[in-house]
Amino acid sequence: MPMLRRGCFAIGMTVGILSALAQAALAQGATPTAAMGFPKTVGAERVSRRLDVFRVDRKRSYTINGQAQHVGAGFQPSVVFNPKDGVLHVFFQARLGGSGDTSAKMIAHVRSRDFGQSFSEPQFVNRRPMQTYAMSSFIRTAPSGATRLSVLTSLSIDETVARHKDPQAIQDLFDIDVTAFSRKAAALVVEFYSDDSGTTWNRRYLPGISDRVYRRNGKDYYLAFMNLIGQVRQMDGGPHRGRLILAGPLRGSYLPCPDHARFRQYHASSSLIYSDDGGETWTFGGVIADETAFAHNEASAVAVNDGQRILMVRRRNRNAEHGKVMHYSDDGGQTWQEGFVSPIPATRCLQVLETHGNTVLCSAPAMRNRTHGTIYFSRDHGKTWNRKLIEEGPFSYSTVQRLTGAYLMCCYSRGHHGESGVAARIFAADWLEQPDAATGRPAPDA
Repeated sequence: MPMLRRGCFAIGMTVGILSALAQAALAQGATPTAAMGFPKTVGAERVSRRLDVFRVDRKRSYTINGQAQHVGAGFQPSVVFNPKDGVLHVFFQARLGGSGDTSAKMIAHVRSRDFGQSFSEPQFVNRRPMQTYAMSSFIRTAPSGATRLSVLTSLSIDETVARHKDPQAIQDLFDIDVTAFSRKAAALVVEFYSDDSGTTWNRRYLPGISDRVYRRNGKDYYLAFMNLIGQVRQMDGGPHRGRLILAGPLRGSYLPCPDHARFRQYHASSSLIYSDDGGETWTFGGVIADETAFAHNEASAVAVNDGQRILMVRRRNRNAEHGKVMHYSDDGGQTWQEGFVSPIPATRCLQVLETHGNTVLCSAPAMRNRTHGTIYFSRDHGKTWNRKLIEEGPFSYSTVQRLTGAYLMCCYSRGHHGESGVAARIFAADWLEQPDAATGRPAPDA
């Protein structure tokens, strides 16, 4: 196998490196309310104070499925802003009773109607705990023409069976026939959706994505599970203009392989799903096939080069002293080029990509102990990177999200698994041009 090529990190700030970005973002225009509201939130420093999205309070209980339960962690936030009504939505895993990956989970939803200066008490998207994993939220148009707020996630069938035991009970609770899956460790993609800005929620299952065999890299490949963590992004140009893409880690194996009892027993890799009809249906893309295939998992992807290619970044779990690995696709996510090592520290934690104008942004902790949250940014489609410290304290799973006009939001879990809750900072694009002294010391090397 050829050796991975190493990317370049442009340390320090090039004067005016984002001027074109800031001007282009301002030219996009914001709604009149947002144009007034977000400048107030970011203030003269062009970055907000730490915003408390949700604080874990173990003395506070919530009535969930008729029982009083407490939330032990707020993990893996996802953000969407609706410019039509000026409402900022944040979703996150509310892990019940503890913070572990196998804890029973609710999808929590909070709203801000004052541009991030305060957030509502959490409401829950699902009615009862489910063994769901990461989520990605986005706004789309419903078949009725209504503005639809959607949240995509994956439900672990093996963990659902382990928790509830009886297939008939699972059928009664969730309307899922677990005997219909081809393998024991299958997963099911779920969309929760609301056509009234999150007041009421429905769900639909998308059974055609996981628990099926695909022809990939010249072999039959069984996809057991895909964690929809990379956030929904739209390709705004190129041959696939309008395509929605959502990258993430997966678990699967080339056939033949055993019928594993747990999805984690399948090999880890990365891919994406994509939609060419605004999120109504989704298709599974290509599977990474180079020497990095099974050493990396959690992934995020964006369109670059005016939509001519896709850039994917992947979390490194082995040899974590090296940087995160990146790949390009020139065919809309069907195949992936050989990975190259980026200068973004691996740190064994999620990273999420976003674009704003011609700049690619990536949010991730700079330190292995999941602190020193940093916005990495590139003006050459992911080949070289600069960085800007945004949070010196605890900073775990995060996302960076375009809001409107020149404004973006970095939302993150506080604590290894969000044991302290969820926080955020909103910033203007031109904040990235300011000297680091405006908000703190530069992020140290991992």
